Amino acid sequence: MFKPTVMLNKITDIEVEDLKKENITTIMTDLDNTILPWNSSEYSLSLRKWLNIMKKANIEVLVVSNNSYKRIEKAVADLEIGIVARAKKPLPFEIMKYLKENHIQKEEILFVGDQIFTDVLAGSLSGVTTVLVKPIVETDAKKTRVNRFFERPLLKYLQKTNKNLYWKDSLHDRK
Repeated sequence: MFKPTVMLNKITDIEVEDLKKENITTIMTDLDNTILPWNSSEYSLSLRKWLNIMKKANIEVLVVSNNSYKRIEKAVADLEIGIVARAKKPLPFEIMKYLKENHIQKEEILFVGDQIFTDVLAGSLSGVTTVLVKPIVETDAKKTRVNRFFERPLLKYLQKTNKNLYWKDSLHDRK
């Protein structure tokens, strides 16, 4: 449940060719510290380029966040990206509802986030492929610091017991 399928340095390391090989049509991503710093709505140029590449490849990208719709909409106003607000992660119900309403199979989803106890767990409970990314900035909101405290030893344990679980540069990195 807590073990991500893959660990990547950043979301923009996900490439269209790898998604097509796995028949992925949709990327569900966390907002804070996954595509934007938690304390800013300034996104990188590389994120904008990556989103354009995904759009051209007909890969839907949407934010799945526990934040309010208003907060998410404000943060991604300049980006063409779908929104699932008040997702109540790690509970899978809003994710499952979105999949059902949009006729998307679990096998077509990649769930990306920077936290094990919210993002990876939500994706796992939903039955989709999960990707853990490094947080964009090293600081966290107060509520996230508690999660990080417990995540660090869990991540070390997972890496120690799973030789293929390390930070990669692409979905199919085979160091």
